[in-house]
Amino acid sequence: MIIKMDKEFEKLKSEWYRNDDVMFNIIDRMKYREGVFLRKNLVHRCLKINKIDYFFKNATRYHFFTKEPFNLYSSLAHYPNLPMFSFNIAEKRKQMDEFNIAFPQYMTGYDFLIDIDNEDLDLAYSSAYKVKQILDRRKIIYWCCFSGKKGWHFRVDFQDFPQEMKELEFSTLAKKFKLFAENLKDIENIPDIDTTIFDLRRIAKTPYSVVYPDYLVALPLTDIQFKDFNIKEMTLRWQLDNDDKLHRRGVIKRAGKKENFMKLINDYTRL
Repeated sequence: MIIKMDKEFEKLKSEWYRNDDVMFNIIDRMKYREGVFLRKNLVHRCLKINKIDYFFKNATRYHFFTKEPFNLYSSLAHYPNLPMFSFNIAEKRKQMDEFNIAFPQYMTGYDFLIDIDNEDLDLAYSSAYKVKQILDRRKIIYWCCFSGKKGWHFRVDFQDFPQEMKELEFSTLAKKFKLFAENLKDIENIPDIDTTIFDLRRIAKTPYSVVYPDYLVALPLTDIQFKDFNIKEMTLRWQLDNDDKLHRRGVIKRAGKKENFMKLINDYTRL
């Protein structure tokens, strides 16, 4: 299925991506990660978007603003030394083939993600609420983001892992996180946890990006915004009309202790 672009919303999208605070928040989350432009039948990976002008150069190159709409993703993996890839199509394809094999050598971190997903947003919210209660009760350092479509993301950044977890192999972390998600889903009866993808090349919607098909914003939420969630406030029009609330607010992490995260993971994987 091809999503048609809406001219009115495309103007709002262009205005959104040219807002200084929006771009600060986006680039802050894309630094040292693999950037990805993704739509139904096409994906452009290995984009290095560490600066605002890098974003717009890639946006021009891949027609981000002028052809069928892309969603903006970024990797859970950290790549401070992500190579610059050629603009020559044949050369880039060769470089990407090499990177697809060698990418673990470039990794310095790998974030944790719980993805809540359901076509019925009310059901998705019920699942997200249960996850949030567990993370809050366990005093985990995490952040919560509306996915921009039909769910929520709960993230723990690699920098907020205890040292003991940081020393594990990334492949071991990925397997442990998958088992945790599967067990959490079953034990706590949270049906909308997506347990299908936990590989090291995993990507997720970039916070503050515009998400098709509904032109909603993948917005990090405060506790109050989550509690009183209103889909209207995720729209481009509402966000642009209330940009005084945006600022350079980042992803809004909850306070907690790093060691609590490892205990949580172990409690659900050492059964």
